[in-house]
Amino acid sequence: MIKMLENSIARSLGEGFTSRRLFPNLTAGILVGIEEIIFAISIGTLVFSGELLPYLPQGIGIALLTAAILMISISLLSSTKSVIGSLQDSPSVIIAIIVASLAAGLSAANLELKFATVVVTIAITSLLTGLFFLMLGYFKLGGLVRFIPYPVIGGFLAGTGWLLVRGSFRSMADYPLTLTNIQALLQADQIMLWLPGVIFALILFFGLHRSDNVLIMPAILTSAMLIFYLALFVTGTPIKEAVQRGFLLGDSLGQTNWQLIHFSSLGIASWSAILGQAGNIAIILILSMIGLLINTSALELSLKQDINLNLELRSAGIANILSGLSGGMVGYHTLDASGLSTRLGSRSRLAGILAGAMCLTVLFAGGSLLAYFPKFVLGGLLFFLGMDFLYEWLIVGWFKLSKIDYFVVILILAVIATTSFLAGVAVGLAAMIVIFVVNYSRVDVIRHELSGAELYSNVERHEQQQRILRKFGGQVYILELQGFIFFGTANAILDHIRSRLDEQEQLPLRFVILDFQRVTGLDSSAVFSFIKCNQIAEEQGIRLVFTCVKDKLYKQMETSGLFNTGAEVLRFPDIDRGLECCEECLLLEQGVSEITLPASLCERLVYAGMQEAAAKRLIGYLEQQIIEPGEYLVHQGEKANDLYFIEAGKLSIYLEMENDERVRLQTLGIRTIVGELGLYLDSNRTASIIADQPSITYRLSRSALIEIEENDPELAADLHEFVACLLAERLADTTRLLTTLYK
Repeated sequence: MIKMLENSIARSLGEGFTSRRLFPNLTAGILVGIEEIIFAISIGTLVFSGELLPYLPQGIGIALLTAAILMISISLLSSTKSVIGSLQDSPSVIIAIIVASLAAGLSAANLELKFATVVVTIAITSLLTGLFFLMLGYFKLGGLVRFIPYPVIGGFLAGTGWLLVRGSFRSMADYPLTLTNIQALLQADQIMLWLPGVIFALILFFGLHRSDNVLIMPAILTSAMLIFYLALFVTGTPIKEAVQRGFLLGDSLGQTNWQLIHFSSLGIASWSAILGQAGNIAIILILSMIGLLINTSALELSLKQDINLNLELRSAGIANILSGLSGGMVGYHTLDASGLSTRLGSRSRLAGILAGAMCLTVLFAGGSLLAYFPKFVLGGLLFFLGMDFLYEWLIVGWFKLSKIDYFVVILILAVIATTSFLAGVAVGLAAMIVIFVVNYSRVDVIRHELSGAELYSNVERHEQQQRILRKFGGQVYILELQGFIFFGTANAILDHIRSRLDEQEQLPLRFVILDFQRVTGLDSSAVFSFIKCNQIAEEQGIRLVFTCVKDKLYKQMETSGLFNTGAEVLRFPDIDRGLECCEECLLLEQGVSEITLPASLCERLVYAGMQEAAAKRLIGYLEQQIIEPGEYLVHQGEKANDLYFIEAGKLSIYLEMENDERVRLQTLGIRTIVGELGLYLDSNRTASIIADQPSITYRLSRSALIEIEENDPELAADLHEFVACLLAERLADTTRLLTTLYK
């Protein structure tokens, strides 16, 4: 596999240098590289600010190295040629929060301790993120993104936007954006520091939202730099004064002074302080997973091709481990750079590799040039990114999201803005859980509410028995349950039963059938509701019938003591068997369980409506068969060459499944025809017929039917009419049931 990957990479790089693709690849690499360099400097400035400002050159070096590693490694390892990695704002914002917390909590006089602790924390976070990605990819858990509530993701991103906006002022001015610093930020000298960045961000925002031209961002960035230096020239402001007034990064950058994380830092760092940030580090892991999977899913739509999410997790995992080993930050696949590269016509890994090489060039050779970089451009870029997030979820979200989902986004944003990211995460997840419970409790746990007068078992009964069941079937109350039954829905079952008991105009209840075929699970409160149902049944003299209860659910009920309280609960494998038991009890109570019918088949045919002379002639064409219990009358799948008249006994029609399971479709008694559809349609048997009791049948073969049609057309007409009437009755019963279910 490694050899195949090497060949694929070599082939992709070779394609990138072809004359037809070289210019688009170079253009994409340069533009993406410039954007990433500026973004990396912004992230470095965001993280290494405040008390750690003396270490800003090292911080920018860490950010640039991270960008280079991520771009090059993900470009090489991704399953898709056009995918590019990058530093990411969401985890970087939390890294900045961690850094600020560490700096505030450690000794103010010991800057070396603070810096070592920060660098080790950043490296450990990247290593843990890489290992987390590798684990998710190895266990093929890329589909986890489907389980994250969309509003929670929106709230996270909106909160990230606010933190970026607030952090941008730290990069541009002398004060961070807080309520206590508003008055200071409104001083004339401070306005001159942050106002150009805000104007730059607004121009960038409206420019990108009004046009999707890939050159808009590079053009605005270049124009901002030119206008700034033109303003210095027109006003006669020297570079040294601009640095002193805080307009430029200045000589404090010097060289980036980047170096691999040294073992001495491990000994200097405060490990107790690092462990105290475990919650925030865990959030970075979760947000990085969400961000990576969401970005990759969006890239599938943007690139119009499938992407292996698990493979991308592994490639991002390796990239973050490499970043962590070098003291770098967290990053993964970026939608913006990948989309920009694709829109510029790049279809090769070369663009990402070239962009990473540009970051390395600035890292090792361009530190002095960065001293002349305007701070408002860096801060403005952060302000733009934050504003873009806020616009997407506060403005666009108002029209795209439901009001309750929008409320969750606002709630998470407010909590993050006033407390912390961790609190926002907790509140957001808690809110979505509550909303889910409320919404799910509105889903009707009762799929169908029926009576025994509307739904019959699959036992075909005599007309007199059918009349009795139509008259007294209302004493059987049927609830077909569905979904996961929990405390929010379980009480609805009790309410329905109580409501039925209170209906004075209805027949008194004798049976309550609860069908669990579509129930996926129960919680303890649901079991308690069934215990109360059983107690009510005992008080009212009602029999509870449970059908299609899975073994796991039955064991849960048994463990909870359901079957030790109240009346005995009857259990059947399916609702058909449960209905059959209830029907037999009702018929027995009415004294019509056994119907006295004519003894011979000829008499029964006459009783069913056939002319006596025709019935006698028909008997001459039939062949008697005696079937023992368990024997097959017909086999599923065999050719249908005959139909059968049942004179005595009982047989059942079964659908035989591939796993040797049988599903009873119907039970047939005396005075019944079976097998007529296959014979008339000249098809194969769709089910098997097996004797439940010793049975006597009469077989009419296809050849006998043809003989009747040729020699006795009048008998053939009577027979066809007899079969048509029987089929019409069955169709009428089916129509009645469907009407009941879907009314």
